[in-house]
Amino acid sequence: MTVRKRLYISNILMLVIPAVVSVLALVAGVLAVLTVASPGIDHDLTSEHELNELRADIAGMAADWLDTGGSAAQLERESESGGVLVVIERAGTEAARFGSVEADASLDAALAALGGAGTVSDGVTELYGEQLSGGAVKIYNPVADAASGTIRTLAVVFALLVLAVALLSVLLTNRFLTRFVFRHISGPLLTLSEGVRQIRDGNLDFHIEYTNDDEFKPVCEDFNDMAERLKDGVERSHREEESRKELMAGISHDIRSPLTSIRAYVEGLLDGVADTPEKRERYLRTINSKVGEMDSLLGKLFMFSKLDMGEYPYSPECLDAAWEIGDFITASAADYKRRGLEVHLGALPEACINADPICLRSILMNLLDNSAKYKAKPAGTASISGEVEGGQLVPHVDDDGPGVPDEALGKLFDVFYRSDPARRNPNQGSGLGLAIAAKAAARMGGDIYAENLSGGGLRIVLKLPLAKEEEA
Repeated sequence: MTVRKRLYISNILMLVIPAVVSVLALVAGVLAVLTVASPGIDHDLTSEHELNELRADIAGMAADWLDTGGSAAQLERESESGGVLVVIERAGTEAARFGSVEADASLDAALAALGGAGTVSDGVTELYGEQLSGGAVKIYNPVADAASGTIRTLAVVFALLVLAVALLSVLLTNRFLTRFVFRHISGPLLTLSEGVRQIRDGNLDFHIEYTNDDEFKPVCEDFNDMAERLKDGVERSHREEESRKELMAGISHDIRSPLTSIRAYVEGLLDGVADTPEKRERYLRTINSKVGEMDSLLGKLFMFSKLDMGEYPYSPECLDAAWEIGDFITASAADYKRRGLEVHLGALPEACINADPICLRSILMNLLDNSAKYKAKPAGTASISGEVEGGQLVPHVDDDGPGVPDEALGKLFDVFYRSDPARRNPNQGSGLGLAIAAKAAARMGGDIYAENLSGGGLRIVLKLPLAKEEEA
């Protein structure tokens, strides 16, 4: 269940539960008050029965008193214990009075209207009258008003009770619902916090295992993706750091070698070792060749740096790929032949690509330079052919060189990588050519990779997007 649903349910329950509890408490209070306020069968009949018995006993005692002069003390005790006033009349006049309850003359008039027998009340005092053989008896008793006071007291008590129950239900409901929602928030937060600590401490292999289908699931998935990207970035930084270290070592080695030669030949010229015009010319040609090597190396380094920073001039245009590649081979085949590499043009489809012609020729030149440098025999061969696959032109350069170990295929396009880690053969280049080709291919929106041929040799595959119809 998502956190949104839990909050929705908790908000509803936060209103419903206190309301239901309050209504139940209110109903219970009303029923209790009504039980006290209504004439309860057992309670009221018992009171009425006792009152009637008291009146009958007093009437009997009054009749005895009138007939035989019965015990006045007994009448006094009965009236006091019953909380009533007893008045005995003989011949219409008061003969005796027992008890201390106040008598109201208006009740006497009301009772007289009833013929002196019956019950009348003014809401405060009740008067009962009965005619006897020798006279009459009147019994005054106060009307119990305890019921109304009890109702008011109970009403206040139950109102306070309902309020207390409502507040208590709100607090308990809030506590329960807070735990109901918060435990499904605090758990994922603790998990994420632990993940952050693991990443902070360098454990980039840490992954969060989260199976609940709620709002935290994409967060945990993004965390895992971040950890993967961070790990890749750290590993890439380590590789780049290793490349930079190799760069410093390689550049130092590759520059030191021609500089050492130049210095030696210059000293030879200065010391007069080259004592003939032919020697001086040979020395100067050697110096010029070494300067050219250094210039080429620095030029490649400059080009790679510009490509890496995205500052290398790039002017794409719609190119006929077959014509562009054929023209490059026609212009450079003789130079590569002098270097011992026969270059052949295979089948290429008619396709237009949106690319910078200088970048395209730079890629082709670096690929063929790689084949020329690493050929396994004095006269090597390389061929360029291609096809169209899935909206891309896929030309590839195949040579008959020694190939590379399978574990080195993925590193060929790393900057300054060479399959000769000891760099024992500086004439095989600086390792910048394929890195430049990879950067240039990426600049054109393409890709490049290498694979060993089954019959021996290396194939480097270039993928370039075709030009759109409107561009073509």
